[in-house]
Amino acid sequence: MSRSLSSREKRLLGGCVAVLLISGTTIVAKEFLDRRAAVEVKINALKAEKQENEAWLADRAFQEKRLAWLDANMPSTDSLNRAGGELLEELQNQALDLGMKSIRPPQLNEPTKNAHYQEVSVTMSLRGEQSVALDWLAMMQSPEYFQVIKSIHVDPDGKAKEKTPQAYVTFTLARWFKPEGS
Repeated sequence: MSRSLSSREKRLLGGCVAVLLISGTTIVAKEFLDRRAAVEVKINALKAEKQENEAWLADRAFQEKRLAWLDANMPSTDSLNRAGGELLEELQNQALDLGMKSIRPPQLNEPTKNAHYQEVSVTMSLRGEQSVALDWLAMMQSPEYFQVIKSIHVDPDGKAKEKTPQAYVTFTLARWFKPEGS
């Protein structure tokens, strides 16, 4: 009982098959291009990581020397709170010796710990001779002391009655110690 297809029906069937083939090919091509783009992104990331790793390997001797220096020279502490108090007292005594006046009470910040170091920090607001204050701040930040000025704000005192330039200085100084268990 099957009858043969007319030429018009054959053309319609051919068109349907062609549309299906074109649609299928488009879907497969899009999927291929999406996967290819994702793989290219991953390859580029891996190339960058490889280049970074090669740079670290080339610099390995220097990094090992630096780590040995840190192990030998970085101070350790049994109590971060005691170390913070000592830092605060030391800074207050130095400021008094230099003739700096406290504007606000100094603040002992919360100690922090991470895998590479432990940190205590103090925030102070002082007023005094500008050149003395700047020299003192420059001396405080040095690798030998394992200290770093985390923030600083210096304002010249335009209303000062003294002959030498005066300044308001607010800074946060941190001291680093070996991590726990080192």
